Amino acid sequence: MKTMYILLIAILTSCSTCKKMNICKDEKLTLNRIEFIGTQLRIDGFYYGNPDTAWNNIIRFETFVLYRNGILYQTGSEEFDKLESYIESLAKTSGQNTKYVWGVFSIENSTVKIEHWLPAQCGYPVILRSGEILNDTTFVLRKIVRKDSQGTTEKDINQTFYFRHLSTKPDSTNNFIK
Repeated sequence: MKTMYILLIAILTSCSTCKKMNICKDEKLTLNRIEFIGTQLRIDGFYYGNPDTAWNNIIRFETFVLYRNGILYQTGSEEFDKLESYIESLAKTSGQNTKYVWGVFSIENSTVKIEHWLPAQCGYPVILRSGEILNDTTFVLRKIVRKDSQGTTEKDINQTFYFRHLSTKPDSTNNFIK
């Protein structure tokens, strides 16, 4: 029994020192936040993607709220009919302290790049997706690059995102992107 307690204390101690030893280090965003002054995409609402099953085998619609200051808010919902009310409810609550919902985007000509953190148990990895803008209300992400402590992986994808107007957007103020 004494050995069990010693083992438990050793495990807890090693887990609590992970952050101090930089074992669980958050990855850094590679895109710089720059003001979006273009008209290639509308920013008076949000973009929703086709349902995905990447979240613990739960089908979710992924959404991006883009801001003029180059910041993006990334979230999702299981119910398409409730996407708008869900995002508007975020405007009333604080997401300032949740790192993995924030990121940045950049647009150059007809190319869009979106980069944000992912939820994880030990340090937040970064995901970068890039693709093409079809018109000011639709874009298709074609490539995904994921960077984490294990290295970098690249994959071809085909994710289409469509625009929906939103009367109240959540504030872009957060504790992670200045």
